[in-house]
Amino acid sequence: MPDPILLALQPRPPKSLAEFEARFRTEADCEAFLFRVRYPDGFVCPSCGSSRGWSLRGSRLTECADGHKVSLTSGTVLHGTRQDLKIWFQAVFFMVTLTPGISAVQMQRQLGIKRYETAFQMMHKIRSALVVPGREVLHGEVEVDDTFIGGKDADRDGRGGDKVLVAGAVELTPFSEVPSGKLRRRSGRLRLQIVPDASANSLTGFVEREVEPGATVYTDGWDGYRPLSRSGFHHQRIVQGKGREAIPILPHIHRVFSNLKARLHGTHHGRIEPQYLQAYLNEYTFRFNRRFWRGPAFLRALTLMAQPKHKM
Repeated sequence: MPDPILLALQPRPPKSLAEFEARFRTEADCEAFLFRVRYPDGFVCPSCGSSRGWSLRGSRLTECADGHKVSLTSGTVLHGTRQDLKIWFQAVFFMVTLTPGISAVQMQRQLGIKRYETAFQMMHKIRSALVVPGREVLHGEVEVDDTFIGGKDADRDGRGGDKVLVAGAVELTPFSEVPSGKLRRRSGRLRLQIVPDASANSLTGFVEREVEPGATVYTDGWDGYRPLSRSGFHHQRIVQGKGREAIPILPHIHRVFSNLKARLHGTHHGRIEPQYLQAYLNEYTFRFNRRFWRGPAFLRALTLMAQPKHKM
């Protein structure tokens, strides 16, 4: 007789690789965990609404009391996959917990996947689910800037050339005292988005989508940010001084850009196709915003992947 499916409990994410290996030894372990992620309040049949069902051993199917069969991965980014769930779980864990990141070549080798293309597509399917729908906008004090990424002319400066323009916004946390006695603040949540150009329409539009009206927005002196004051923001333009007056401006978003470029270069060795860049930005943003909570990041990624609305 098949086992009846009980109300699911909130799954506990692994905190280390050792705990991950102990938790997910078999395919059945992964199926049980994914079931609890997909149905946190208990199974509900999408066809008839029945809350009674049974798992069919040896498959990823659940049969409800009225005889409807529901696939555990139906309609999700895992729909139709031929890979074991354990392979997917390992891929997610590596992507969201490894500090330097991981390339498709490294993923292929680590997981023993035969074809590079398979590892590449798996990683992009995971990235496609990492943007939280309806996510909260940034608020408080926010640094905003733009930078070029990629392109053939790696040494060209200014807003021109073959590079892709990326706008970034990062929240600033309140000042707190560090052991030295000084007051410092750190970067909070991050947003990154490719923009078509450095015009006021593109840059101000990015801020309007990602930042709460009324927030204090710090930018450099570029004219593309001038309309922010008319858009309901407390706009603070900071212009770089010269000589002894020179001070670092927008240090938090500049640090984000520096680390992002180092990460992309170290992981992908500068080979970034423009059509995939936004996916890499989404992955970086997801990891950055959860950099202090690696275990929950794994659970959050799986939760997003298990939602039927997330498709490639």
